[in-house]
Amino acid sequence: MNMLQIKYFLTAAACLNFTQAADLLYITQPALSRQMIAIEKELGTKLFVRTNRSVKLTRAGRYLFENFGILYGDYERLVEKMQGVAHGLSGSLNIGILDGTYVSDLMPSSMKLFTKAFPYVDITLRNHSFNSLAASLYDGRIDLALTLFFDIENRQNIAFRILEKSRDHIAVHRRNPLAARGGIRLSDIGAQTFIISSTDDSEKSAQLILDGCRAMEFLPKIKYSPDIQTSMLWVQADIGVVMLDSRNTLRADPQIKFLDVNQVSNPSLTAAWHQSNNNPFIPMFVELLLAAAQRGKGASWETAGLFPLDVPEALVPAPD
Repeated sequence: MNMLQIKYFLTAAACLNFTQAADLLYITQPALSRQMIAIEKELGTKLFVRTNRSVKLTRAGRYLFENFGILYGDYERLVEKMQGVAHGLSGSLNIGILDGTYVSDLMPSSMKLFTKAFPYVDITLRNHSFNSLAASLYDGRIDLALTLFFDIENRQNIAFRILEKSRDHIAVHRRNPLAARGGIRLSDIGAQTFIISSTDDSEKSAQLILDGCRAMEFLPKIKYSPDIQTSMLWVQADIGVVMLDSRNTLRADPQIKFLDVNQVSNPSLTAAWHQSNNNPFIPMFVELLLAAAQRGKGASWETAGLFPLDVPEALVPAPD
C-alpha cells in the first residue's frame, strides 16, 4: 500500500459511502472501488461489508481506520515540517523561565504571533532556578532565559534586554504582624525569620540582601532556602518572610501580602541569551516580548517602536 491508497481508504471509511468519498477525492466511484478491492487483496482480509443499501467497516476495517488515521496524520505533519525545512523556516527555540515568575501576560500573545509566522519552529518552555538558568544558557540547553536583572547583569558573555522594570517587596503571610502595614524598612524585620535563597541557587540574591541588611546595621535571623519555590512555600506556611519581586506569582495568593520595602536590588524582568548563540529566532522572540510588555503598559503596537526592520512582517501585529 502507498500513501495515496491509505488516503483513499481513510476517506472511504470516514464517509461509508463510495460515491461521496470518490467526489471528495476527485476520482470516479468505480476507480475508488477498484482501489479498495486491491487493498483488501493485498492485506488478505475484508475491510468493508457492502450491500445495495449500505457500506460498513469490518472489525479489521475499523482497526485499520483508527491506526491508519494516526499514521497518515504523522505523515502529513512530517511533510509540512519538511517543507518548512526546505524554506529554512524550521528549527527550535528553547526558553527557560525563572521559577515563580508570572509571564502569562507576555508569553501567550508572543507565542501565538511567533507560531503564526513560523509554524515549523518548535518552542519549548521549562522552569529553572537562578543558577540552572545561567548554566543552561552557557551549555546551550536553552536559547533564551526570562530571569531577573540582578542575577544576569554581570555574567560574562550574556546579552540581555530588560522587558519590564520591577521592584523588591517583602512577602509575608496575612497572619504576620507586619501584614497590617503598607510598607516597611528592612530593619523592621527585626527578629523574624528572613528566608534567603542559598548561594547554590543564587550567589547574587543572598549577597544583595545581606549587604542591604548590613547597610541598615542589623543582621536578621536567616533561614536559607534551596530555591525560590521552596521560599514561596515556606512563606505560605508562615515560617518566615522573603524578598520577592513584583512579578512573583505568590502575589496572587490572597493569604500573602507584598509590602513595599527599601530597594536592595534591581529585580526587573529580563530576557537573556548567550552571545555565541546564533539561533536566528532569539531576537525575533525578544522583540515580541518587548512589544507585549509595552502593550501591557497601554502603549499601542505601532507606537511601541520595538520591531526592527529585519523582523518578518508576519510578526508585526495589526493595530487594534
